[in-house]
Amino acid sequence: MNEVTGCEVEQEESFGFPKHLLDKSTKEKINYFKKYTVAHPLLTEAYNKFIDNIFNPSNRSIQFLYGPSGVGKTTIYKKVQSTIIERMMPVLEMDKGVIPYAALEAVASDTGIFDWKDFYIRLLEEFREIAINNKIDYDALRERDGLPKTKAQDPNRKFRIAVESTLKNRRPIVLLIDEAQHMMKMANGRRLRSQMDTIKSMASLSNTPIVLIGTYELLQFTNLSGQLSRRSDDVHFQRYRMDNPEHMDWFESSLYMFQKNMPLKSEPDLVGNTDFFYERCIGCIGTLKDWLTKTLEMGLLKGNESLTMDDFREYALSLDQCIKMAREATEGEAKLLDSNEKRTRLYNLLMANTLPVEENEEGEKSSTAQGKKDKKTNGKGKSKNPKPGNRKPTRDATGWSTGETKAESDADAV
Repeated sequence: MNEVTGCEVEQEESFGFPKHLLDKSTKEKINYFKKYTVAHPLLTEAYNKFIDNIFNPSNRSIQFLYGPSGVGKTTIYKKVQSTIIERMMPVLEMDKGVIPYAALEAVASDTGIFDWKDFYIRLLEEFREIAINNKIDYDALRERDGLPKTKAQDPNRKFRIAVESTLKNRRPIVLLIDEAQHMMKMANGRRLRSQMDTIKSMASLSNTPIVLIGTYELLQFTNLSGQLSRRSDDVHFQRYRMDNPEHMDWFESSLYMFQKNMPLKSEPDLVGNTDFFYERCIGCIGTLKDWLTKTLEMGLLKGNESLTMDDFREYALSLDQCIKMAREATEGEAKLLDSNEKRTRLYNLLMANTLPVEENEEGEKSSTAQGKKDKKTNGKGKSKNPKPGNRKPTRDATGWSTGETKAESDADAV
């Protein structure tokens, strides 16, 4: 997977890149480094799991690939596309009507609510479908009088049917959706489940596995229902962790490969500043690559033959940006962590012989019966709104009051 597209494989001992690049233009040098990919261990592990799931889906119609922002998910997204074409070449040569895969990015909506009509149109364009705006829902026309009004006037219906038909006829091995967390933009939580039901139905009716690629926000999709959990596979593409010595060794090796392949006459010292580079990319190789590419491009445009640490510091992410990224990454990792608390919760559910325990969004536990009781009472067994004229059920004073003697009581009686 460590490859450079469009460049000769001619490397010298002193350079990781082809030596003739030093005589090439600035644009060619920058393009070389942009296309250069390090097949580091965590990338290779995630890629292998991901490609196995695509070619061996079994009954898993929905696939997930998630990880922190900048970890390198787009690199896998692009590499998988070329791998699918390579593996399906015999089929493509025999049947010219087959399209090996469909791949597109889920676009964030301007309104804050995901636009399915725009998604369907973009997907049809990906298939090079013709006359997209002239699609007709013939079923709706034939059954117009017998269908509910809202269904007959659904503006997305004709596009959805066109997408399902195209997937059936073109027979792609998979539908890849990048930045899939944008599909979760809904007005409320109930519609979030409807989003996932729509995706699941599309995969089922078209007989095409669908892959959702995105950040840890996708975790809200993965366990919306037991049926979805059973019919989906997920791959966690994690970042390099500072608390893992092996991870730090792998990160340093990746940094060294980038250092050797920056087309400069004088090699910069990246490995000698590993801690700084890790800090400003939080262990995400994709973020590191973008940063190095930006610094290299600006340095070459200025006519520099090498780069110093001052150059890298100039284009590094700020501490506030890194803190934000690190917080989102650690929160996502915590949700995936198997803990004794989760194991105990599962055990209690498996052994339970009473009403199931439910959890609200804050993680507070309440039984179904208790939830119904709380709607009627204030939690102390008393009605919140007693009827007017009824005394509160409190005890009246009887006998002698505190400090009162029997003689005082008799005197009062006389």
